[in-house]
Amino acid sequence: APDFEERYPDSSALATESAMNLVRTSEMLVKQISLLLQPFDLSPASALVVSILADSPSPLSPNEIADRLIITRATVTGLLDSLERREYVRRLPHTSDRRMLLVELTDKGRQAVTEFRPIVHQHQKQWFQGLGEEEKQQLINSLHKLQEALSNEDV
Repeated sequence: APDFEERYPDSSALATESAMNLVRTSEMLVKQISLLLQPFDLSPASALVVSILADSPSPLSPNEIADRLIITRATVTGLLDSLERREYVRRLPHTSDRRMLLVELTDKGRQAVTEFRPIVHQHQKQWFQGLGEEEKQQLINSLHKLQEALSNEDV
């Protein structure tokens, strides 16, 4: 609305439009990635877990996975439960601390990662082909600035 900033003092119509477009874009990306992962019975979050494990030279603790994904340990536990039921990961006793567990990828999980990563990466390339290399780098830089501002914000 032309009077947006009058109706909402200390606001910015462009900031609101930017936020709305980021949310819409995020939802669209998650939907598309979810569709690509459907044949593997994976969600975007569970695909990230198996990807992290695939890139790790050794099994990881649930805490390490949570830290890398910036999510809670409880959320990781739920993801691991689901992945274990699908036989993509297995939990192992920690070698030196009986109270801890380690998580490793199974052969089935490694095969899934090997299959889904190229598909997702090819689609990401297609989705962003409308942007030049400099525009993609500007987008990344802008998103990092926004993420930093949001991480410092207490609502």
